[in-house]
Amino acid sequence: MTSSGKRWARFSGPLVILTALLVGFTGVGTASAATLRADDFEDGNSAGWTTTGGTWIVNRDGSTRVLRQSSTAANALARTGAISWRNYTVTASVRPESFNGMPGFAGVVARANSTSNYYALVLRPDDTVALTRTVGGTTQTLDTARFAVEQGTWYRLSLQVEGQRLTGTVGGVTVTASDGFLHGGPAGLVTTWTTASFDSVLITD
Repeated sequence: MTSSGKRWARFSGPLVILTALLVGFTGVGTASAATLRADDFEDGNSAGWTTTGGTWIVNRDGSTRVLRQSSTAANALARTGAISWRNYTVTASVRPESFNGMPGFAGVVARANSTSNYYALVLRPDDTVALTRTVGGTTQTLDTARFAVEQGTWYRLSLQVEGQRLTGTVGGVTVTASDGFLHGGPAGLVTTWTTASFDSVLITD
């Protein structure tokens, strides 16, 4: 597979070995995040995910499998996790495939306590990445930055929610905000007016 979604994991070996050696010789370790959920869809299904809007299906993509949303409908959402989840990081590989103009987007979501309430880190066709808040179905941009977005290209997006602090990263670009509207809820994936594929989802506390 050529996606950054699964390629990123292949380079962790030397780093893990080096970290183990440092811990062994110095006795000093680093705290590691616990995994709440991980899914690379290689089992061929989307068990554990709840989808609303759009058309979500696990597809073959070369030698691997991905979760694809193939509709250009608004507010297509796939969620996983519990309403009690509060502080965590959701990371996923996202490949926008066809934007149907602005305000289309594709990305990851956090604290999605309903289909109309969530935070999101999204890629837009106007070459921006945006950190947004959707409440009652109305979306507001909290922070945005210039970021070249190409259809058919994989991007590794990460959204961290910690108290009122929101931090989104992609390709070395960071967007941040402080917001206290949403306190907890599942993580997930989202598209609006955009078809997209998703892979290598990792949610840690």
